[in-house]
Amino acid sequence: MPVIFSNPQFPNQVGASPFSQAYSVQLNFRAMMNEVTNWNPAVDPNVAGRWLNNIYRQIIDMREWYGLKIRGQIAAPNVLQTGQCTATANSTSVQGIGTTWDTTLIGQQWRLGFTFMWQTIVDVDPVAQVITLDMPFSGPTQTGGYMILQAYYAIAPNIKRLLWAVNQQQGWPMVVNLPEETLAQWDTWRTSIGWSTHMAVMPPTPDGQYQIEIWPNPFSFQQFPFQAYIQPPDMVADTDSPVAFIRSDVLVSKAIYQALLYKPKQNTYYDPATALAIAREKKAEFDASLMAMERADNELDNRDVSWDYGQEYQGDIAPGWGSAWGQSHDI
Repeated sequence: MPVIFSNPQFPNQVGASPFSQAYSVQLNFRAMMNEVTNWNPAVDPNVAGRWLNNIYRQIIDMREWYGLKIRGQIAAPNVLQTGQCTATANSTSVQGIGTTWDTTLIGQQWRLGFTFMWQTIVDVDPVAQVITLDMPFSGPTQTGGYMILQAYYAIAPNIKRLLWAVNQQQGWPMVVNLPEETLAQWDTWRTSIGWSTHMAVMPPTPDGQYQIEIWPNPFSFQQFPFQAYIQPPDMVADTDSPVAFIRSDVLVSKAIYQALLYKPKQNTYYDPATALAIAREKKAEFDASLMAMERADNELDNRDVSWDYGQEYQGDIAPGWGSAWGQSHDI
């Protein structure tokens, strides 16, 4: 029967951690720690665990491994413009007039007109119809029409980088990983609102999440399926394991190398000279196994060679930005 990932850690993602242990992983965290400490009883299991996680992080940062890839979706809500509001100079509070604000607006962006920047809503008082902004309003006190929409998206705290995304409603691919300074030159006032085409990388959220701006800002519900690379969590529980296709034996080889170098005079299994000699062998074993794992990863999803499939073959498959769009616009 197929493996089913139940209760994923992050909503709107498939394949994200926690992972069920894949056959390609071999050992769980407790089994790895036991193997490492068996080579030197002077090593505390907590130290061995820290070594394993440090090696795991180093390997993860080497490349975009196939096992780090997930798929997910972003859903853009409709624009809200009901009623009016009063924004007070140098205040983070905005008073609604004839509005229907509720807590679902937290995390969305608000602004008055086009000459003020988008500001993120961090709190809503539904009874008093007051929203709280992430920064004080920089203009003079004024009352007027407003706009609330989702311009910025913190996809999830485990995302490292988007690989691709599409505008499902319009049927075209999104340009991802665009520098936000490019948007600042194209559309400083962000007057373009409508069918989105670009995703620009923003500074992280205050709690360190990967964040993007979708441009043109969506004005109605749109769905953006995507694939991305994640940063998996450290192994903590005994049953935790590395992501799929990151071999546990490779982590163990490097950790055994460190264990043999750790307080060699206290190692009751080997004299210091023998421990150092075996450590060198384990380091060579690790280097060779790591190269083999990289080659195997390229067989799964080659990231060492860039192939612009879309540019080269687009005309043979379907013209324009997406099959339906290209055909209907006779591109």
